[in-house]
Amino acid sequence: MAYNSSIKGFWYKKHLMPGVDKPATLEVILTDSEGALTIGDAVQWTSGFLTIAATTESVLGILVGFVTEKGENLFKTNESHGGTISGDDTFTASSTNESTEKVKGVVIVDPYALFLNTADSTLTSAEVGTYFDTTSGSDQVTSSGSGTIAQFQLIELVTVDDEGSADDDCGLFRNSQSQLGWASS
Repeated sequence: MAYNSSIKGFWYKKHLMPGVDKPATLEVILTDSEGALTIGDAVQWTSGFLTIAATTESVLGILVGFVTEKGENLFKTNESHGGTISGDDTFTASSTNESTEKVKGVVIVDPYALFLNTADSTLTSAEVGTYFDTTSGSDQVTSSGSGTIAQFQLIELVTVDDEGSADDDCGLFRNSQSQLGWASS
């Protein structure tokens, strides 16, 4: 796959509940002209439609895919979508998406889902349990962790990346400021 955001973004890694393989998801229609949204972005509901999450605001969840109104994978369908696809992970909605094309984002909304994310600087064991907001692109956390509630909470440090290399800026995070009202503390 030709992912545009290979080093940034939130990537589902595991569930805090034993035996759960698939986290809960929700499909939400993208707002008109929204984009570019990329798989791995933190997203939110705005006036009933899906948008990129603003820094410090509540988060609906993490974008993991796009589907047509009929539920077909946007990157594998021949169905008209009116927007612009970039690579295998990015979509910009048309100006009539809410009323005509109705492309939806598939969002992990599960309060027990943990996501791998690379911070904008080194993470330390002292920061486990602290809270982080996203950077302006909503695909990376800022390592100015605090003891007060913010968009994401660091649950576990990841010291070796998927390729086996040492890593000091990765961690597993949970959505701690959900728009659904759960996982807020």
